[in-house]
Amino acid sequence: MKNNKFILFLILSVFLGGCEQPLKYRFQDKPQKVDCPGADKALMHEALYSFQEDIAKYYNKYSDYREGTPSYYIEGYMQFVYRGLEGTAPFKEIVSQHSLDLLQKLKENKSLWDFEKSGAHLNYDNEYVNCLLTSIKDDAFREKLQILRDENYFSPQIIAEPMRQNVMMIIQDEYLAMFLMLDGYYQHLLDFDFTNTP
Repeated sequence: MKNNKFILFLILSVFLGGCEQPLKYRFQDKPQKVDCPGADKALMHEALYSFQEDIAKYYNKYSDYREGTPSYYIEGYMQFVYRGLEGTAPFKEIVSQHSLDLLQKLKENKSLWDFEKSGAHLNYDNEYVNCLLTSIKDDAFREKLQILRDENYFSPQIIAEPMRQNVMMIIQDEYLAMFLMLDGYYQHLLDFDFTNTP
């Protein structure tokens, strides 16, 4: 009898303890304009909007821009783009718990990331990333990025300055914004240990 109770307790513990709460999406009512194969469309858009909220909230702490206005988000991008791609942004202060939860989901797409080099990097040969790069609206900028990638000279640090100079282009091009979100934000978050973060 005691063995049966113990086995029942063990089964219930494993079952109930192993139940992971599904991630609640907050931004699914927003447009999902990026349509590329190789990644979950809803997850990628959720990550994009969470990223935008994170940088806008952090970089507008002392601004007069009203939350949710275009100027509020533009200010976030303008302050973040160069620092984010350079890897010098205060990521631990910027990131929200929601973005950290999304990061765990993004990590599950193993082909999206290159874990072979020192630190984690966005896999520029990934189907989804390739689609983002080939779908950038501005022909000259798209060609510049493709040449850098084709010559194996592509890194966030190399493109930081051109992206900073073209921040308005990023805001107006969802594919470029999605690429920035992966290469300048979530890629860097992969290398941080957030276990002791409150």
